[in-house]
Amino acid sequence: MCIQGSDRSEWRAKKTVVLNVVALTKEYLSEEDTPNLWKFTNGGEDAVNVKPPFPAVTCVSQTTYLTGVNPSEHGVTANGYYNEEMKQVVNWHQSAGNVKAERLYAKLKRVDPTATVFVHTWWYSMYDENIDYFVTVRPEYHANGKKSPNTYAKPHSMRDHLHEKFGKYPLHRFWGPLTSIESSRWIANTAMEVDKMHDPTLTMVYLPHLDYSLQKFGTDKGMKHVKEDLKEIDKVVGDLVSYYQSKEAEVVILSEYGISPVTRAVDINRVLRKAGHISVIKERGGETLDYGASRAFATVDHQVAHVHVNDKTAIEDVKNLLLGVDGIAKVLSESEMTETYYPGRCGDLVCIAEPDSWFTYYFWEEEKMAPDYAHCVDIHTKPGYDPTEMFLRFERPFKLFGVIHLIFKAVLSNMVGIRTLVDATPTDRASEIRGSHGVLPTEEKYMPILSHRTIRELVGQDESVPVPATDICSILMKVLVTRSDPL
Repeated sequence: MCIQGSDRSEWRAKKTVVLNVVALTKEYLSEEDTPNLWKFTNGGEDAVNVKPPFPAVTCVSQTTYLTGVNPSEHGVTANGYYNEEMKQVVNWHQSAGNVKAERLYAKLKRVDPTATVFVHTWWYSMYDENIDYFVTVRPEYHANGKKSPNTYAKPHSMRDHLHEKFGKYPLHRFWGPLTSIESSRWIANTAMEVDKMHDPTLTMVYLPHLDYSLQKFGTDKGMKHVKEDLKEIDKVVGDLVSYYQSKEAEVVILSEYGISPVTRAVDINRVLRKAGHISVIKERGGETLDYGASRAFATVDHQVAHVHVNDKTAIEDVKNLLLGVDGIAKVLSESEMTETYYPGRCGDLVCIAEPDSWFTYYFWEEEKMAPDYAHCVDIHTKPGYDPTEMFLRFERPFKLFGVIHLIFKAVLSNMVGIRTLVDATPTDRASEIRGSHGVLPTEEKYMPILSHRTIRELVGQDESVPVPATDICSILMKVLVTRSDPL
């Protein structure tokens, strides 16, 4: 949306809320399981498919939506990246400095300087001067190694108010083997509370609940777990829509990606290790990946893997090796990355999985040599995303005893004030993951969606043509901005 400078004073922003219902697709809209979403989308008629960016993962999708440009311009190519200078993997950090292009918030304030912005749990929002109010998950990492739930808020005093009224951010319900609707419900409740406190012009809310079961159990909408999760998130969305509509706000519902069924896990780092490219260090009773000393290694992100080749003379050899691996559809060199390449944020090679496959980060050859973090929920240390963090190590008939054992360890460590390893997650259940994303969807039923009461007018195109992710920013501006009434 382009507004000429001389006309800018004639435009004002309308109160608008954007609900990001992660993994929602048209396939899951029904009067039975999602009556609130069904009503909001007019039985799906007021919802259009979105062609996600590549790769279709959280940080890339969100940043593309908010900037209106591709990763090659905004700089976010994955949910984390390998820092070549520091020889370290940086995953799931939150600073707005990760984004290298102007976002919706700045565009809005340039049109209407009186507009205020509230962002709840969208990534890369911390320390953005154009965000007036901000809430997100941010655990405390203690000196003794302990991790405890906490929240980051702007202004800081808002965190204490939200904790007093709703309790601390339910970290263990947000990610890990204990995920539940509790985290999305907490986000929704605190979002409405912030609205009552500050009445922001633009509100951005992240609701992750559908992400969990679809990856763990599969994407079939008839499955018990999927139906239950759909009903749970629909209730949360219904409460939010009802509240914001009572405030005469424009409501937009969108999703970042759809989740496709998978049946195969590709151990890309084990392939590289077998070929002699991986270097490990034996420590703490296991092995750790030595990034700087490895000839080549991969950081993984669902169905995409960035392969970093320290020995640049080996790039073609590594590419040819990976092209022969079952489950890998393509291996892109830098010149083939086009819209996805950004200096310092990509591997020398980017591997794309087959639609039915995804990448593990595993690099050890014997289970006894797995690093200590492998059995933990440790999103910052692992060289990539690990969906098996949603599983518990212990299965029937030992599940109850295993859970009791873990609870006892955690409680005892808190009581005596010492650190213990809460080794709750498995390393032998990657083959059980049944949903993933990242690859551009081959079927419309796996595409994310965009919905608003005037979606046809906003999109202005044939509904059979998916809306490009780069169009979302301008569409949101159309919803947000209107001409002022004449005096």
